[in-house]
Amino acid sequence: MEYRLFVGNQTLHIIFDRKQNWHGYIIRPSDGVEAAFSSRSCLEHVIEGLLGRRAWTQYRQQVLTMIDQFQV
Repeated sequence: MEYRLFVGNQTLHIIFDRKQNWHGYIIRPSDGVEAAFSSRSCLEHVIEGLLGRRAWTQYRQQVLTMIDQFQV
């Protein structure tokens, strides 16, 4: 399952491994950075790292609301 997350001026592609819940990887297409995650909490931390602390502070609630809607 794949989701695209549009946050500020960035797009993140989140791809879930269908074998396990909340496992997968996330890609920031603008520069090709890719990171793996193995839990919801880990996904949140990876997104924070990819967005940066300032953007995370600004968009945190929006991102968490979107993550709540994922069908994982």
